[in-house]
Amino acid sequence: MRQALLGSTALMALGLVAANAEAADGVKLSIGGWYHAAAGGIAGEDFSQSSGVADSSVRDYAFKQNVGISFSGESVLDNGLTVGAYVELRGQTHEDQIRKVYAYFSGGFGKLQFGDQDGALAAMCYTVPSASKIFGADSPAVYGFNFSNAGIAGYGATNGTCYGIDSYSTQLVYFSPVFSGFQFAFSFTPDNTEDTRNTLGGAGTRLKNDVRQNSENLSMAGVFTHDFNGVNLTVGGAHTFSFNKEANPNNVDGAQDSNAYFQVGYAGFTIGGAMEYRQNFFETSADQLVYGAGVTYAWDPWTVGLGWTRGDYEQPVVGGVAGPPNAVYDDIALTASYALGPGISVDGLLEYSRYKSNDAAGPDYQGIGFGIGTAIAF
Repeated sequence: MRQALLGSTALMALGLVAANAEAADGVKLSIGGWYHAAAGGIAGEDFSQSSGVADSSVRDYAFKQNVGISFSGESVLDNGLTVGAYVELRGQTHEDQIRKVYAYFSGGFGKLQFGDQDGALAAMCYTVPSASKIFGADSPAVYGFNFSNAGIAGYGATNGTCYGIDSYSTQLVYFSPVFSGFQFAFSFTPDNTEDTRNTLGGAGTRLKNDVRQNSENLSMAGVFTHDFNGVNLTVGGAHTFSFNKEANPNNVDGAQDSNAYFQVGYAGFTIGGAMEYRQNFFETSADQLVYGAGVTYAWDPWTVGLGWTRGDYEQPVVGGVAGPPNAVYDDIALTASYALGPGISVDGLLEYSRYKSNDAAGPDYQGIGFGIGTAIAF
């Protein structure tokens, strides 16, 4: 399968080179991005004694911000082929300062992208509906914030249905044209690494013994969208296979990831649900199931929404060390957004989070969070 995919990619590349096409104009660069900021905190929370965290040791409020700058440029060749590139620079201090960088070729055949980017599952994913671009019960909802401290007791501060196996790895992604509302995507990742120029660890073709790394990943996704006399329907899903779990002393099966979602919109209302099922992600056969539902209502310039997600997490083993016990994490988010102008909004959040360990001894957590912030697109 891998050889066939690589072979077809090489043939396509040769076809593009042989097209003898020239651009009437050079590549035109454009700049975009976003700025997100929020202030918020905890109105009340409770850590179980087994969590080892005292309520007094955690700050009650926080200021947060996130900014990204995107650089993109494209040119239409004389034969109609569009060629371009995209670079996304994160403005805050991140381990991964350049989050996405890829080139693309598009035309009547669809769109082919090569570089550091989301796989097919994450690229075509819809989350649980939220009124806000920066708050919500389902993460990643754009690049959102929350103010829950559940991550201290358990796996993390948020549930998410769009993570995928290999986000931002260097990979090949193909998007089909839209056929009667249907669109498909496929992606392949030979090695789950990114930001690679030439050698990595001295190996020009990459080592095959990186601990806990899921490599040789194939993702397939599909989505259907249609307007039925004012009723907007979106439904889709994806599945990802990882054919190589590197440095696998416990002989765990290869990781797999599935997701599904739907949204129905009518008369200002949007109702939807989403789920993601991640299997064999760690050194043991730990699985994670996240699902949820939500509704929003929009009337200019306001949008309000209510969303809920639940994460059912099995105990992982990372680096030979067992993580928190099996647990269930519920998150309920009431969100609101007021549009000040095109691409500018003021958003609000009221959130209840509850982390409950399947072990009677805990650790457990529950808290009520709130926030107000702004999203600015440019």
